[in-house]
This record gives sequence, structure tokens and C-alpha cells, in this order.
Amino acid sequence: MFKIERQAYIENELKKNKSVLISDLCQALDCSMETIRRDLKELEAAGKAQRIYGGAFLPEENDLGVPAKLRETFFPMEKRQMAEHALSFISKGDVIMLDASTTCLKLSQAILEAGLPITIITNSLRICYIFNEQPNAAPRIICLGGELHAKTNSFIGYKTTNELNEYIADKSFISCPAIDMTFGLTDNNLASAMVRKGMIDHSRKRFLIADHTKFYSNASVLIAGLSVVDTIITDKPLPSRWETECINKKIHLEYL
Repeated sequence: MFKIERQAYIENELKKNKSVLISDLCQALDCSMETIRRDLKELEAAGKAQRIYGGAFLPEENDLGVPAKLRETFFPMEKRQMAEHALSFISKGDVIMLDASTTCLKLSQAILEAGLPITIITNSLRICYIFNEQPNAAPRIICLGGELHAKTNSFIGYKTTNELNEYIADKSFISCPAIDMTFGLTDNNLASAMVRKGMIDHSRKRFLIADHTKFYSNASVLIAGLSVVDTIITDKPLPSRWETECINKKIHLEYL
């Protein structure tokens, strides 16, 4: 297949699905990963795609976030390990809030496997689906309604945050696209940020689960200051300046 045909196929897949995985393109086009990476690089230079580890996506004008389909391919083993570590902070009878991050998706799977009798409040369509497939599962699920955001497989918007205000949880577990030492927790989408902020505001203990790359990333929408977090669970030790900042803000750091 000629380059122009490959790139036309990739463009069509991006328009249709909003994101593509390099592995899927290699299989569909019967070519090497190096070839697909070159094609994606050229498409990005032409403003037709935004490359990311493992694939590419079509950025939206007001939302530069990476689609959930791609995010699920980032650090899957580390996310699973962080989820299992977070599980140790959950007790029988707890009411917890889980955001729509792929990290909390891993945590929900760990909760299901552990058979914990708890209540989960979430705006994640994927988390609700997991438990819907297991009708005899121990956890009770409360799904926050609202506008379906296909990019993140979640419910967002006024109805979501308004419904969230009716609940108080023992613990909230959230992740976020980026963590800034000066400003705190940040997001790429205002509506998603408001849901995460609501979960923080309506829980007695707040847990942030984030892989080490989030501490070196940038996002433009503020969720909340770092001081609102009680515990950070991450996969690798942070630089000393981050550890000092957490000590000053009385944030407990948990490493794998």
C-alpha cells in the first residue's frame, strides 16, 4: 500500500473513532510500527493528528485530553499495582467516590475481585458497566447521571455535579492529567474538573492516584490545590522537592 493510501486510511479512522492505536493500524495495514509512526508524524505536522504514546488522536478545540481508549494503554501494570495498593485503604461498609480515570477503572476491578461490601459513587460509564455485568457483586453502585462524554466514557455537566452534591463519601479516589506544584491538580476539561472537585469537596478523606509522569505534565484547567489531598499513591519515588512540598502540606506519600 502506498503512503498516501495509508495516511488516508489513518485520517478516516481518526475521523470515525477520534483516536487510533499503532498496534491496530499495523494489523489493519500490514506494515511495521516504524512505518505507522512516520505516517503519524507527518499527519501531526500537517495538523491532522496529535501523537501520543502508542497512537494518536484528534484534539478538540476546548479539550486537549487523551481519549480513554489510548489512556488505557499507558502503564497498565503500574495502574494495576497502584489500584491494589489503594485497595488497602478501603474498608467494609465504606462509601467511596471514584472518578472516570483509567486508574480508578483498575481500582474498581480490584474491588470487584476482592468482593468488598461497599458503596461506590461514580460518573464512570465503564465502572458501572463492569458491575452491571456482575449482578451478584458485593459493592452497591450509584451512577451519577448527566451528559455522556464519549471521549472519557463518563458523565459530566451540571446534572452530574448537582447530583454529586447530594452525597458525602468516606473516601474519594481520583486521578488527573497533570499535577502542578504551584497550582495543584489540573485537568484538560472544565466539566470533568468540576466533577473531580465535587468528589474532593464531598469526601472526608481524599486519595490521589497518579503515575510518576503526571508530576511532569501540564494541563490548563484547575481542579483544586494540592493541599486538599490527604494521600498520594504513585508508582515511583518523587524528586526531593516534591517530597518536601508534600511534607509541608501534610500529604502522606505512598510508593509501590
